[in-house]
Amino acid sequence: MEAFDTLKNVYFLHTDIGSSLTGIEKSAMIRGNLFIKYLGITPTFITVLKNKKVRQNWERYVENGVVDSEIPMINLYDYLQKTEEGRQLPAYHLKKEKTYGYQEVNTKDDSYHLRVFDTNNQQIKYLVFTDQQLLSHINYFHEGRKIARDHFNAYGQLSHTEYLTENNLAYVTEYFDVYGKRVLTKHVDGPILVAGNDSAYEAVLEDEQALMLYFLKKIIEAESIVMIDRNKKFSSLFIKNKQINAKLVSIIHSTYFSDIESRAKINSNYQKVLNSPYSFENIVVLTNRQKKEMEQQFGITNLVTIPHPRPVPYISEDVNISSNKLISVGRLASEKNLNHMLEALVLVKKEIPDVTLELYGKGKEEKKLRQLAIKLGLQKNVQFNGYQDNLTTLYTTAELFLFTGQAEGFTMSVLESLSYGCPVVSYNVRYGVDEMIQNDHNGFHVTFDDKKQFANQIIFYLNKTTAEKNTYRKAAQQSTITYAEDKVADRWRQLLQGLS
Repeated sequence: MEAFDTLKNVYFLHTDIGSSLTGIEKSAMIRGNLFIKYLGITPTFITVLKNKKVRQNWERYVENGVVDSEIPMINLYDYLQKTEEGRQLPAYHLKKEKTYGYQEVNTKDDSYHLRVFDTNNQQIKYLVFTDQQLLSHINYFHEGRKIARDHFNAYGQLSHTEYLTENNLAYVTEYFDVYGKRVLTKHVDGPILVAGNDSAYEAVLEDEQALMLYFLKKIIEAESIVMIDRNKKFSSLFIKNKQINAKLVSIIHSTYFSDIESRAKINSNYQKVLNSPYSFENIVVLTNRQKKEMEQQFGITNLVTIPHPRPVPYISEDVNISSNKLISVGRLASEKNLNHMLEALVLVKKEIPDVTLELYGKGKEEKKLRQLAIKLGLQKNVQFNGYQDNLTTLYTTAELFLFTGQAEGFTMSVLESLSYGCPVVSYNVRYGVDEMIQNDHNGFHVTFDDKKQFANQIIFYLNKTTAEKNTYRKAAQQSTITYAEDKVADRWRQLLQGLS
């Protein structure tokens, strides 16, 4: 491992770390792990959305081995509010007034709620507690109208207070640190006032973008390297005027176009980047094909291809592959076309009645997909298993991995599946799957929207002998060698050496 003696800090810019990871956050965590293991660099994740559970989410991913424990994560609001210091402080404790009335509320989920009444029997407070018996929030009432709401952090201290309109919308929100000092006041249409150590305001900012810039200036050291994973949120901060002394790398995780057929309309996530490409030292894409097509369309000369690395596969010798089990991993979103998958499964079921499809992921389309599964008579064949951090055993025990998306920047789940020896049936679309899948060798290509052919390829494979299937499985694993961690790390090393 070659460390960088003169390299400054490296930062990854993200909006949030949620309870389930998107491909962008997951791939950045994998990149961070790679930097530590092969380059001797410990990057810092930066997030900017207010999320009460962001630290708990991060710690769960550390515990489950998704992200290295050495990698720090700094959140804008937790930083200003000193939230982590609250671990060592007492939680807010409700002091009951003798003259007030208190009424426990029965709830469907058995959580603890409490109403508080004044001496005129008017409700003045409504308290909601977490399952850890800490306060979640308090609603305040005056003459029957909700006027304010206190929110509490994960450790039970006051986090922020919303002052509400008659329509229960916040028009002003005040944020506090864990010691009760005011740190931030946000007006719904601006401005945002930032307080100093004495709670007096030291800065007046125009909007959320200005707050992000204020925060980044405090966090990012001079001459650092900043990798922007969420371009729509951050790119404009650096394009307008370079107010942070750092070298910038934009990472394009998806297709650069939004209309699949003509590619004439630019994906809004990358519009600012592609309109001002030389505001960045490099723009990283994930496949050679996307790099070539972008160079041809835009004439950009600072594009670099660095794919995601494959996971280090460990396959137990006594693993049992579940007969006729299919899996798919990813967000349950309309652009993933999972309805195609279910419609194809109907055709597969006619030939192989005990076929099963396990879906792993969450998303807005889950309800519709569940209803479609019932409508198609697939209740016993389809399982919705939600989001999971560790999918190793799923890949190693499945017969096939299925993908029905129409356009992707890379499709990391396909790479993961192949790495663990699970062949893939996929629409042959840009980008990634067209480079990773070798038809009838480690998987199968299908023309987009040809659900009959999609089903036929599944049937074709499931009807093969065990020996024949093992040939495909070995080919799947061997086909990912070019994505090995050390090879991908070498590409990052070359890029970083050019920046240092």
